[in-house]
Amino acid sequence: MNTPSDPLSRRQAIGTLAAADSGAGPSRDLAAQAAAPAKPTLHAYDSYAWLRGFSVVPSWGARIEEAWWCYDGARMREEVSLARQVHANCIRLWIEFPAWMANPDKVTADFLDAVKAIDEAGMKTMPCLFNRWHAHDWDYGGTYTETLFRDWKPQLDYIRALVTPLASDERVLIWDLCNEPQAHDLNSEVNQKEFAWLKLIAETVRGCGAKQPITIGTMNGFVGRTGNVETFGPLVDVLCAHPYAHDRDGLEKLITAYQALRRTHAKPVLVNECIPGSLNDATRGGVARFYTELLSAAGFGWMGWALREGKAISTRRDRYDGNGINSQGFHPFFTREGKLRGGLEFLTEKPELRAPWEKA
Repeated sequence: MNTPSDPLSRRQAIGTLAAADSGAGPSRDLAAQAAAPAKPTLHAYDSYAWLRGFSVVPSWGARIEEAWWCYDGARMREEVSLARQVHANCIRLWIEFPAWMANPDKVTADFLDAVKAIDEAGMKTMPCLFNRWHAHDWDYGGTYTETLFRDWKPQLDYIRALVTPLASDERVLIWDLCNEPQAHDLNSEVNQKEFAWLKLIAETVRGCGAKQPITIGTMNGFVGRTGNVETFGPLVDVLCAHPYAHDRDGLEKLITAYQALRRTHAKPVLVNECIPGSLNDATRGGVARFYTELLSAAGFGWMGWALREGKAISTRRDRYDGNGINSQGFHPFFTREGKLRGGLEFLTEKPELRAPWEKA
């Protein structure tokens, strides 16, 4: 577990995370406490092969907070409409407690308007309620390690404000509790605290009466059979992974590992963030082609990071992260001007797989 003074780089090299111990101890004890919840009754699917979309921090935000403090409904509608050019059916929309706490009523209203905007564009929303990934240099906000040791009640009020009005709303596909929690095993106090925090968040979302499934946007973090996909597996209805292998062979190996977890946990798997970036459009296009092909065939679907060139790290050419081809993680699919990047034209072709709510 990396502390804020030694933050984790963006999904460090694939397969470098240590496997959790397989015997008794804190990992087994905490996981056992996550009792099986009632099954979701809205948007519950055995396969997400049809899933096709993007993770979105609106392009005008250098940090998650700025995106919501400067929310503009018209710009939001312009932004999400880009995704329909490539037949997207879902937007994973990031929001955070620090953004909400500045003005709870306004930010709640703006969040509900964003869900409306996504629906107007013909897509479902996958709200992502917290972020635990932080950059070394150009951070874009979220929840920090210190927060895990503080009073969680204000965060629960935030969850209730966002989830309650949408608990039975078919415009919400699934609740993503957190982007990339950092606990890869439960053998340290801070990792146990993070698990307990997300366990309480899951209970709170379900306590709001949410009928949609719950997932957690976990890093792949694999050595053999484990990683934080598995660590947080007991808390979710749908397993989730963020593959960032740089070649076809690496992705195929990750898919094999995810399929094993799907069988072990008897839960479906989806991918709500993926596809390594590149400063070179043609290179990014080639990677996007085999990612979308393989992930759809595996039944996981795909949601690319990120939708549009903007202000946040990895969405601008001069502030890319290290998680890309040749360590050049420039990830947008659309330029600042709203043009699809070269090499991605194949995404405009009508997909064979359609979302369950879409007409053939």
